[in-house]
Amino acid sequence: MMIIPLVNIILHRQSRCQRKNWIFLIVICISLLLSMLFPVRIADGLEFDFKYIPVFIAFFYIKPRYGLIVIGFLISVTFIVEIDKVLLTIINYFIISILFFSVYKRYHKSKLPFKLFTGIIFYLLIFGTRSIYLIQIGYIEDIPHLLSFSAISIVTLSAIIYLIEMNKLHVIMMEQLKNADKLNAISQLAASIAHEIRNPMTTIRGFLQLMKDEKNLTSNQGMFISLSLEELDRTHHIINDFLSLARPSSPLTESIPLSKIIFDTADFMRPYAVMSNVNIILNVEDNLLIAGNINECKQLFINVIKNGIEAMPNGGNLEIIAFQQSHLAIVEINDDGIGLSPLQLKQLGQPYYSTKTKGTGLGLMITFDIIKRMKGDYEISSTENEGTSFKITFPM
Repeated sequence: MMIIPLVNIILHRQSRCQRKNWIFLIVICISLLLSMLFPVRIADGLEFDFKYIPVFIAFFYIKPRYGLIVIGFLISVTFIVEIDKVLLTIINYFIISILFFSVYKRYHKSKLPFKLFTGIIFYLLIFGTRSIYLIQIGYIEDIPHLLSFSAISIVTLSAIIYLIEMNKLHVIMMEQLKNADKLNAISQLAASIAHEIRNPMTTIRGFLQLMKDEKNLTSNQGMFISLSLEELDRTHHIINDFLSLARPSSPLTESIPLSKIIFDTADFMRPYAVMSNVNIILNVEDNLLIAGNINECKQLFINVIKNGIEAMPNGGNLEIIAFQQSHLAIVEINDDGIGLSPLQLKQLGQPYYSTKTKGTGLGLMITFDIIKRMKGDYEISSTENEGTSFKITFPM
């Protein structure tokens, strides 16, 4: 069974491996096969094995469909090794699958103690059914064997879950450390050269403006000057983004009328939306109040709304929903644009990564940083060619 977490750790280090899930599935099936071929045999013809553990890991640590593949493999091996137990195996794992599906989403949103508790509780159900079976066939004296084997199984499953979860945490921390290093490098770069870049840019822009007003320019020369001015403006925005990252966070915290901020930002972005043939739809509750810096909050929503509009090159609807749920203020910004692939979704917010041709990736990076400073949380879900949903949660 310890092959499973070992391979999981190795695969997580192989960032370029495209078939991690299938490799992990094969290893899990090999562990399952070994467990079934070499069970613990005791008196009276009773056997115990670890086949529940690979099924649990495949279901919760790859995907449910892979868990069903492992169950299918288990039933196939049972058909070859112990054909008289096929029907019982099918019934048992049909029930287990239903239980697994019922807690799958909550399992992935929960912390380690809940995950350990879930694995143990499900195994205790198996222990209970096996105990009832032994009592019915008159093998009460074998219950201590079952008890000791179940204790070993629970320890084994708990160890595997713990090792996999610690590995996931380690990978996340390494990614955060890499991003922190990139952010630190960007901040130092911005602070050291932004001012030096701005001075010559201002001079160049001034001369180009003077040249643009000349009457003897050809149409091509006028076009070249206009393009140069546009690119200078874009460079100016990029420098501002760099400076936003380098600037220390404001210690000022005030009460922010979230509802009003959303309405004001939507009105501010509406002309840009009209130019892109996008209709902004608002469904915002009144009197939503949160804490933070009001200017940063405005910048946050401008960035997200602008991204939503630009994700719909052929026009569409951008829906902004804001409401209170318990002690939280929830804002959802939904577009029906081009959407994102799972790989693009994973890379969002990294410096220099952008799905836009002329993007730098700094806008979303600043957005995520502002949400973090306001003690908020965010969740992005997207489907290619269907749209993206950006959900932001703030404490009231």
